[in-house]
Amino acid sequence: MNAHPSFFRMASDEPYRILFPLGLLAGIFGVLLWPLYFTGFYPVYPGVLHARFMIEGFMGGYVLGFLGTAAPRLTGTPPFSSRELLSVLALYFGTLGAHLTGKHGAGDALFLLLLIVYLSFLIRRFFIAKGGGEFGKPPPGFVLVGFGFLCAVAGVAGLVITENGLGGPRWAILGGRLLNEIWILFLVLGVGSFLLPRLLKIAPALPGPNPAKTWRRRALWSIAAGAAIVALSLLEGVIDQPRWTGLARFMVAAGYLLVQVRLLKGATPKLTLPRCLYAAVGLILLGLLFPLGWPFQRVGGLHVIFIGGFALMTLTVATRVVLSHGGFGSLLARKLPFLGATALLFISAMVFRSGGDFTLLWRNGALNIGSLLWAAGAVLWGWKVLPKVRFVDPD
Repeated sequence: MNAHPSFFRMASDEPYRILFPLGLLAGIFGVLLWPLYFTGFYPVYPGVLHARFMIEGFMGGYVLGFLGTAAPRLTGTPPFSSRELLSVLALYFGTLGAHLTGKHGAGDALFLLLLIVYLSFLIRRFFIAKGGGEFGKPPPGFVLVGFGFLCAVAGVAGLVITENGLGGPRWAILGGRLLNEIWILFLVLGVGSFLLPRLLKIAPALPGPNPAKTWRRRALWSIAAGAAIVALSLLEGVIDQPRWTGLARFMVAAGYLLVQVRLLKGATPKLTLPRCLYAAVGLILLGLLFPLGWPFQRVGGLHVIFIGGFALMTLTVATRVVLSHGGFGSLLARKLPFLGATALLFISAMVFRSGGDFTLLWRNGALNIGSLLWAAGAVLWGWKVLPKVRFVDPD
């Protein structure tokens, strides 16, 4: 097991090697904007910049890195070319650079272009697939991945329309929901239906006598769940019933995880990685249920979903990707104290950030503490995991 002589060639074959570190750096910068602002080092209120760096920078880096690595393997198609990776990196850096200089309209436009270009790379591979996937084609839950990307494209387009004065604030509100909430939720549900059973040692459901029919049925269930969640999010912008729309979203997501992922069929987790996955799924569902108890603390509930759910799941799955692809797979059969500590820091950050919205007197201090805890967890994870992106599993 030796470091590869050409890192860029290795990153083209498996884009996570370069996009995971970039995403982590974007996330750390995004959360540290709050302490920098409250201490006077950053003079502009960082609400928009923070949100863009966390969703387009942090989550964007990990989503593009993961799918760019997984999709060619699942479809039996060639890995990304150097030209494809360079185009992704150019648009990614352009997006973050524009946001950093305060040109959020240009940054969102570049991210929209990045999503469209990236989708073209993935769609081409699915069309020429040679038979990857569980049933000779991509996993049925991956229709939600495509649905999620369409929601992200529509969401960013809504933001661009508003930022260029072509539409009212309702476009920005809807666009923000599609991009910041639904995109990642659909990725969790879609990729999770394929990946979570494998990581949690859940026995796969039998395909039945007609695998093609089973695939279509599962794909249709995925489409129905996605359409219901989008409809409920649209409905939330029309009627003032956050409790009921939130409860309905929770029931759809929980039902999908129970039926498609068969979440309750897993054994009691004894290792760090599956425990973190269960914790992340539980916090996503808790965040979806948040409006039932606190309907007017929407932002607090979203941070339960993002920090405790999306971010924790992202780094947990990334741990599996980096260790297994780097030839360190034997570590996955052991307890991983660094991952447990990262989870504890993230959950603590979630408590401070979400809890801070319940008291104006301590809100700024809570944001500061939550930001520092999240950054500490991210740095710890990066220190223990990211050096391994330079290595290749010889098998």
